[in-house]
Amino acid sequence: MKKALIVISILLAAVSPLFALDAEDVTAENIASILKNAGLDAEVDEEGDVAITDQYDYLYWIIAYPEEKRLWIESGWPAYGDVSTSDAARIVNDANSNLIMLRAWYEPVPGTFYADYDFFYSDILDEDLLVEVVEFFLTQADVYTDYLISEEVI
Repeated sequence: MKKALIVISILLAAVSPLFALDAEDVTAENIASILKNAGLDAEVDEEGDVAITDQYDYLYWIIAYPEEKRLWIESGWPAYGDVSTSDAARIVNDANSNLIMLRAWYEPVPGTFYADYDFFYSDILDEDLLVEVVEFFLTQADVYTDYLISEEVI
């Protein structure tokens, strides 16, 4: 029985994912389609990037860099008024220390808090993994957004 389980495990590991894109098929159109099929509000914007709107009407982007086999997930939230350098540093440091995956930062000009994540893939991009990564990023971004609201900076 143990031998059979080992053989099955090896076979499953050797089989590529059932739903996957080959690296050359990782396009904004295909990414948006996968995310739409998963129930996300995703579309290709005028710049050719994937734009996702969440339940709070916040906008997120996925930008594909096929030559690097990388997807960049990003969003930004304009700050209310002036935010001091020390407050911005404290806020983004807290977020970077307490949130998984998401990288937070602040740009004083134009006065915007940002979050992003670089998602690298190999010769194939597993569609289920793509959806999981995007959904998890959105969840972490919601926590970050709540934190920014609690700090009264957005």
